Amino acid sequence: MDTAVGTKSVRAGSRSRFLVIEGCNGVGKSTTARDLCGRLDAVLFHYPPEFTRFRQEADLDARVSALPRLLYYIGATLHLADLVRGQLARGNVICDRYLASPLSLLISQVALAEPEICRLASPFEPYLSVPDLILLLTADYAEAEARIRKRASETDAITPVQRLVLESPEFYRNREAALRRHARRLGPLVELDTTGLSVEEMCRSAWALVVQALG
Repeated sequence: MDTAVGTKSVRAGSRSRFLVIEGCNGVGKSTTARDLCGRLDAVLFHYPPEFTRFRQEADLDARVSALPRLLYYIGATLHLADLVRGQLARGNVICDRYLASPLSLLISQVALAEPEICRLASPFEPYLSVPDLILLLTADYAEAEARIRKRASETDAITPVQRLVLESPEFYRNREAALRRHARRLGPLVELDTTGLSVEEMCRSAWALVVQALG
């Protein structure tokens, strides 16, 4: 199922660009991704809603063991890569999360040893569309925690991963480090620390980094 938002066409003669936004919970990924989509006339992809729905209904992050979770995450990412590949023929694409996100989650939970996760995932990586740029958003733990609590109070909902962040600063820091390692493997990487930035400042800073990196 196509999960694109706001399909637009790229100008004739220009090459489509593929940008990935990565980061832990509470750093501003979704806000930044939406803003960059408007600036780049891009289509925004997330993990497919079927994947998200099954993940929630099966309580995947809390009740399913590490190996089948990893395989499910890889399958969802391969499907996402197909959606990206099809859209790149028509215009720019931004992904809110890609393969580094599920890998970093399992690594930071110490669910499987990192070398084993890499061994299992690496045969599938050549199939993925390679990002022109990965933008890794970071923030200090206190700010990310405050943003998550604010959002939870507004929606009256919290995910298992958000709960892990609130319960463990170590989990948050370990995941950020794992995201950095694996995002760097999967494509060109730039970072933006969103600590203390307003929404407007965050979006302007992200755009400046993208312009500098992609011209």
